[in-house]
Amino acid sequence: MNKKTFVPRSRTEISPSDLTFTYGQCKRCFWLKYNKGISTPGFMPLVGPMSAMQEAQYRGKESRVLDSQLPSGKISRFGETVESTQISINGEPTKWRIKGKFDLVVEYDNGTVSLIDCKVTTSEMDDGKVNHYLPQLEAYCYALENPLHGMPYTVAHSALMMWKIDNATQDEEAHNYFSTEAAFLMVPRDPEGFKEFISKVIEVLDGPLPESGDKCNNCSFVSQRNLADSKGSI
Repeated sequence: MNKKTFVPRSRTEISPSDLTFTYGQCKRCFWLKYNKGISTPGFMPLVGPMSAMQEAQYRGKESRVLDSQLPSGKISRFGETVESTQISINGEPTKWRIKGKFDLVVEYDNGTVSLIDCKVTTSEMDDGKVNHYLPQLEAYCYALENPLHGMPYTVAHSALMMWKIDNATQDEEAHNYFSTEAAFLMVPRDPEGFKEFISKVIEVLDGPLPESGDKCNNCSFVSQRNLADSKGSI
């Protein structure tokens, strides 16, 4: 039987979610994913379906359904892929773009828009979440303002529409339900901060293979397995 040969596949589109999760956790894993096509295994089977359910609740609704203090507008776009033009660093274009699938875009009567990211959580919904997801949100905003195709938008702000699972109940017919607490967290724009951040990201991607993150479980597992293998333990 012929063994399949692994052919590394590099990529040039940076996923917004990777900026919050993979890059933030381990630059080595991030580099390997984009330069060699080697992705760390993930197991979050409920994230996609729950995000889709959450998104469906707001499709086509008025903006103030999300938060009563928002300007007048409508949730007009949802679940679409957006891709940016090439990212320039110090005036020089790189090979890298932003590409990802956003949850919701609100179009306001004044011509601006908001980028809304839907999240389901079991932890606290506070400003710590805003800081955690800021790179991801700003990446979507960058793509909306610098699209490879279509018209650019002026993004006034981004936000997190969070549902925290807080209880489980059962009705008289033995139907089970989870209940949630909702929080709308406004995220001020920081385009200059994102430019500085994405410059560092691209510097990592275009540089040599970085060291492992201090708390990267994937790198720790690989190191321990390789060590055991070298000693003939497996």
